[in-house]
Amino acid sequence: AAYLVSRAIREAKVVGFEGIEIGTITDSAVAAEIKEAAAKTGLVIHSVMNADHWKYPLSSADPGVVAKSVAGMETSLRNAKLWGCDSVLLVPAVVNPETSYKDAWTRSQRVIRERLLPVASDAKVVIAVEEVWNKFLLSPLEFARYVDEFESPWVRAYFDVGNVVIYAYPQDWIRTLGPRIVKIHLKDFNFD
Repeated sequence: AAYLVSRAIREAKVVGFEGIEIGTITDSAVAAEIKEAAAKTGLVIHSVMNADHWKYPLSSADPGVVAKSVAGMETSLRNAKLWGCDSVLLVPAVVNPETSYKDAWTRSQRVIRERLLPVASDAKVVIAVEEVWNKFLLSPLEFARYVDEFESPWVRAYFDVGNVVIYAYPQDWIRTLGPRIVKIHLKDFNFD
């Protein structure tokens, strides 16, 4: 696995990418090899995409599920620090038949505040919250409020234009979120 990731980093640089986002890497040897490959090529690893937030949402009522999510974020924050990244992408909550919108809001904020913010602050890495078809943070005003309620420079917004283009105007989200945005994802989107 380490060889494949290193090769992908080299190839990304060769084809012209200046930076990439990498998912959570649980194997410390692979993480070290990624750091070395990035240093050798000059490719910047600009952020980490936390791998466990969908399968194990912070908004779950099950403490075991939340513990797995927290562990994934802790690993992601360590990866980010190792690779010199300034942010980790986090889908903070998933609303579903078992988890109401209000519960998703309060549970995820509590876990972020109590268990993740201290780690992010120590690592000097931003928790970059993203809205991504999870039935949560459905307007730019809510997204801004969610981030603002942390009153911390270590929680900001990771805005993905493609995640709102179906039902909203991305430019309005960008204007509303403004300086809360730490990263932006841009991608093609086909309405067909």
